[in-house]
Amino acid sequence: MTPTDRIKTAAELPGAGRNGSGPQGPSVCTPVEIGEFVELAQRFLPEKGDNSPNSTGVYLQKAIYPEDSILADWMRLAREHEESADAFIIGSILPVCGAILATHVWFQWGEKQKFANCFTMLAGKPGDRKSSIIDLAEMLARKVLPGNAFLPKSFSPEALFDQYDGRPDKLWIVDDANAVLTDWRKAVNGERVATRFLELYDCKSISDHFRNQGGEREVPRTSTSVLFGATFNIACFQGQTLKAGLARRFLYYIAERHGRLIVRPPRKDYLGLQALAEGFRDLEKLEKIGGPMDFSQRAALRWEQYQRENRAEMDQTDSLHQEAKLSRLSSAPTQTLSIAMIFEATRWAKNANSPLFGPGDQWRGIIDERTLNHAIEHTNECLRAAEFLDSIANKAEIANDAEILLAKVRRDFCGDGGREFFRAADFIFVTRTGLTGTYCKNPGRSGSWKPDDLYLRFIPHLERRGEGRLLLQRGKQEWFAFRAE
Repeated sequence: MTPTDRIKTAAELPGAGRNGSGPQGPSVCTPVEIGEFVELAQRFLPEKGDNSPNSTGVYLQKAIYPEDSILADWMRLAREHEESADAFIIGSILPVCGAILATHVWFQWGEKQKFANCFTMLAGKPGDRKSSIIDLAEMLARKVLPGNAFLPKSFSPEALFDQYDGRPDKLWIVDDANAVLTDWRKAVNGERVATRFLELYDCKSISDHFRNQGGEREVPRTSTSVLFGATFNIACFQGQTLKAGLARRFLYYIAERHGRLIVRPPRKDYLGLQALAEGFRDLEKLEKIGGPMDFSQRAALRWEQYQRENRAEMDQTDSLHQEAKLSRLSSAPTQTLSIAMIFEATRWAKNANSPLFGPGDQWRGIIDERTLNHAIEHTNECLRAAEFLDSIANKAEIANDAEILLAKVRRDFCGDGGREFFRAADFIFVTRTGLTGTYCKNPGRSGSWKPDDLYLRFIPHLERRGEGRLLLQRGKQEWFAFRAE
């Protein structure tokens, strides 16, 4: 039996109730078991925080895509010209694919049609080469799509309908979306535009509610894909009235360093870019030969398994403390469908350009198991990136509050200990209930700490520094360890 297993099955302190409800003492009964807590803390919280393997906080998201697709051609060209991380490279091209596919292919979802449009957010530090790869993706998009397919950088709610009136399928690319997202948060008109995009994500109709020019006008069906680049604190929609609704619609692509070093960037390979554009232009052929898509038999079984896994994870997610994660999990299946449609279409486009292209390579509209697996892995990687973003947004403020939390823990959890905490060696061990009850007494009050602050921001920061972390879960009880002074 491992030390962790022994802790999880340890008996209660003498004097405690049968269910650990006694008046004093942690649920550890012997010095040996207390020593096991200390052993775990010493293993996961090195003596010097700066030596913690996670102290650098460098995060690089994996880029997941099918290698036998034109997405692989895009990755190769972009790597030659840009230092951007691979996650930024793949995240920048997916909305372009969604805009090209528009409403030409879809997946029947109940009474609705799920199209391949998607919203992506590249989040990183200033200078992390977000803008450069977004510019390259836009350059490619403009070689394939007509000018009226692009939304301008900014617009009023009144002008938005006019943009869709001429062409209902749109692509919105903003390499520095900090200004847009700040406007959505602060300005009245910005909030109205943000509300419109909640519906445009679902490809709903758009009406002219603002001017009476012979009656209300309506575009009955739309398709909108969005590509944003933003810094960490802005990308997580801090302070947005519509934060939950907006955040769960975006797929997140995050990196904290460059993907490669290019000592002297070459001139753009315009011939290579043009050849690549021809491959992406093949996606437009699906306007005539596209239509509904469905799963292969094996993919349908994999989809059922994925849906059950998704629901199981939602059931295990704390709705009170992890509301943002729960919201993203609820959107993950439909986002996976969009990515799967894009992946299958780009695989077909690769074969369409092959000299070996034959009758067997004709468009069938079938998503196979391998494509679906790539899409599931891709979406899951974006979910992990979003969780990381939650933990590091507003780094300076989080670092300051994490220091305050650590000082309070060292001050408040002293003495002989009790059911919710104890001290041993150079560590303080506290239950989640003890932390929440002490520091989140008034979560609804402005300026007060909320559970998400503690467990998604402050403690992950302390973990990267080697000062505190979730040590283990024992039944329904979670124990946290903090380094004492």
